[in-house]
Amino acid sequence: MDNISSYFISLLIPFLMVIIGVVHKVRAPKKINHFYGYRTFRSMASQKAWDHAQKLLGYYSVRFGICNIAIVILLLYLLPFSVDVVTFINMGLSIIFLFIPIFFIEKNLKKNFQ
Repeated sequence: MDNISSYFISLLIPFLMVIIGVVHKVRAPKKINHFYGYRTFRSMASQKAWDHAQKLLGYYSVRFGICNIAIVILLLYLLPFSVDVVTFINMGLSIIFLFIPIFFIEKNLKKNFQ
């Protein structure tokens, strides 16, 4: 794998997380639906829970995306790992960072709406 495509792949998911977070902050779905937004039983229980969950999704996606970008840059430029190793490490971290917000959002919804 050449370096340019490896850098692109390593940073793709973190940048997508930030973009999704910003889109959710600016243009979150207003009404409960089954197609777009943070859709779980707790978030779809009421309109207030829905609005709160969408706001939290934007917040956490931006935060974890930026954290993931920082980790990738740290691994690529400061530590002596090859680009391919960093790409595989980042794939695992990105999957973790995609699921961590679900835990925080569900915990917050349970605390505030039940």
